[in-house]
Amino acid sequence: MRAAWPDAVVDEVETVAGGPRRTRLLADAYRVVMRAGPALYGLAYDVLGRLPRLAALFQRRGAPATARALRPVLRRHAPDLVVCTYPVTSGGLALLRRRGELTARTVAVVTDPAVHPFWVWPDVDETWVMLDEAADAARGLGAADVRVVPPAVDPRFAPTGAPEHDGLTVLVTGGSLGFGGLEDAVDAVLAAGDGVRAVVLCGRNATLRARLEARHDPRLRALGWTDAVPAEMAAADVVLTTGGGMIANEALAVGRPVLFATPVPGHGRAGAAALARAGLAVVCPRPGDVTAAVVDLRDAPEHRETLAAAARAFSARDLDAALAGLAARTAGAAG
Repeated sequence: MRAAWPDAVVDEVETVAGGPRRTRLLADAYRVVMRAGPALYGLAYDVLGRLPRLAALFQRRGAPATARALRPVLRRHAPDLVVCTYPVTSGGLALLRRRGELTARTVAVVTDPAVHPFWVWPDVDETWVMLDEAADAARGLGAADVRVVPPAVDPRFAPTGAPEHDGLTVLVTGGSLGFGGLEDAVDAVLAAGDGVRAVVLCGRNATLRARLEARHDPRLRALGWTDAVPAEMAAADVVLTTGGGMIANEALAVGRPVLFATPVPGHGRAGAAALARAGLAVVCPRPGDVTAAVVDLRDAPEHRETLAAAARAFSARDLDAALAGLAARTAGAAG
């Protein structure tokens, strides 16, 4: 936005679910559940996804606390436009919009490939999604103005040609916390045999990194938290993730095929399936499927190029044009 609107004041605010204490509680609870019982999270996600009326009940109960936390922030900034990328915060904005307490145009950006009822708040002015399938789902849940817009990623994740090296390098990641059975995924990648190398982004999971480094396998490189992800992605032939969401968007922006290895329950599985249906990824439910997919991409470069071409087409869509349209609609509403 700052690049597209140089004359605008763009403030980035880290605010959320009913204040800092509740935000920390939610973040800590998510980490604990995803490490100790991811199936429980997946069950809740799936049940609420199939029962949108029940999801709406939880939305109504949570939105007032978020709205209270947002009021002083909105008074301080007095925005003409609010763009939100977090569904709980979108709920507070939607409530304030419905009550007439927020006059600014409000946009909810769905950062996952799949739409869950918690993402959809009919009282926001616009809902942005990244896939046509997601747009249909959002409209079915009551979103009034749904637009298919390419995801915003760090500009360092730019399209690059295929790396020039022998064999196949697979970048393996489970997000910042190293979720999702990464060690099993690494084993499955290396089981593909000759010419296959794995670079593993362990994030903040120091225990995982130590275990991988202790193998002393020349085909394996384990990294901790790093800012060099764009360079690592450009140097890889394939990106394999157990998570989804942003890392998949970044891989597509670089033009790399995406494999989902036993994706985490809930949004991970839903997003992986949505991208696979769009021809942008391959879902590998079991370790054996990971090995088979890696073998295929190593031995059939034409298959690798088909996925890479789909990634390039997906990332070539014009986010600047979407922002220009939003600016015009915001100015029109203000006028």
